[in-house]
Amino acid sequence: MPRPPECAPSPPLSGVGIGFRPELAADLLSAPGAVDFVEIVAEACFSSQAARREASAIARIWPVVPHGVKLSLGSATGIDPERARRLGALCRELGAPAVSEHVAFVRGGDREIGHLTALPYTIEAARVVAWNVAAARKALPDIPLLLENAACTLRFPESALDEGSFYAEIVARTGCDLLLDVGNLYANAVNAGVDPAALARSYPLDRVAMIHIAGGVREHGFYFDTHAHPVPEPVFALLAAVLDRTGPVPILLERDGDFPPSAALAAEIAAAREIARAAPPRPPRAAPGASPQAGSAASPDAPALAAAQAHVAALLTAPSPPSPDAARPFDAEDVARSRAILQRKRVDDALPLLPRLSSHRDAAARLGARCVEAWPRAPRLTAVADAVRLAEAAQADARLAPEAIVDRLLLRARFVGPAGDGGVRPRLLPFVRRERLPGGRVVWALKGIGAGADVRLLETRG
Repeated sequence: MPRPPECAPSPPLSGVGIGFRPELAADLLSAPGAVDFVEIVAEACFSSQAARREASAIARIWPVVPHGVKLSLGSATGIDPERARRLGALCRELGAPAVSEHVAFVRGGDREIGHLTALPYTIEAARVVAWNVAAARKALPDIPLLLENAACTLRFPESALDEGSFYAEIVARTGCDLLLDVGNLYANAVNAGVDPAALARSYPLDRVAMIHIAGGVREHGFYFDTHAHPVPEPVFALLAAVLDRTGPVPILLERDGDFPPSAALAAEIAAAREIARAAPPRPPRAAPGASPQAGSAASPDAPALAAAQAHVAALLTAPSPPSPDAARPFDAEDVARSRAILQRKRVDDALPLLPRLSSHRDAAARLGARCVEAWPRAPRLTAVADAVRLAEAAQADARLAPEAIVDRLLLRARFVGPAGDGGVRPRLLPFVRRERLPGGRVVWALKGIGAGADVRLLETRG
């Protein structure tokens, strides 16, 4: 496949942006001045050529920040260098002004969790993150790498540091600035029963280079940062408190589901702008990496953390919920909550790979929720495996069948499986196949050699 041309590097970020999602595209493209930059999920570009072409196109309108969710910078067994290479190539292609990832792990032992899981607040975990950041830096371009604080649904009992001190260790040891997710910080504070503003003040706020805000909801006494609800007033108040100490920094609104009318999102963006305008000037600060510890990433040698992460991954991905004894030393209720979030996340990850079926988002999401309960998590390319099976299930519904047939055909053109263990793998060989749609139309899918080859759709009458 010809390599797309790279965009010129973008200027430094400023203002207020939004996470670019297909459901928001029409409103954003009709009023591009409504936001100052956008963020895209990097992994969406790795699994969908259409998403990658879309990202390249919008990079000619706004600065685009790739946001990684699967690099697993907190994994004690290290990162996948190929993932880092692909992330670096995407950054260069988009001329990205920054790239971000999470201080979390998504893999433990030989299991893919599929969900951002917070680390224990320990020096050992901070050293692991520093080691992995140094490894990722070998593949990333020379642009800021921002590290995002994670929401905690499962707390490690062995945490020795408080949350703010842990992130101070992270910036000192990596030399990276923070992408401060105010929604995650608020959720952690509320769920821990502490004052959100006090928790924010414990963070290294002088190292905040970007902020996320998002909505959430309280369920059974626990606050979830859902990205599918309006930003609540307490989160806006916390944003103001943070900006009062950091000065103006780029702010990004995250909205991933239950998309409201454009006027509602515009009001949230306007509220963030007003808070930013009221912030005092940004105070002087040391250049990133000025700490004597920055870049010191000696091999972490963290067998205890690796074992704990493997245990967590097994608890969260096992077909059946673990007993309270098996869940130890973690709280069984926390494990059950995290497993439920993971099930929701599987649906959220699968739907973007089904662009036609997602036009019936509510019906497709309900079907997906029922389906993932019945399917064990695939050991690899889980989102693709779930998308294939969801499309197969949707073909039994007359309302969904036309879109589901085409989406499944496109996935089959690019992937082989599911295999006996439920996993799929990229299709390297050429692919030519047709499907008959209701009403008599015939759709052909054609792909050349290689996993990254484009897939062409041709439609004919029967």
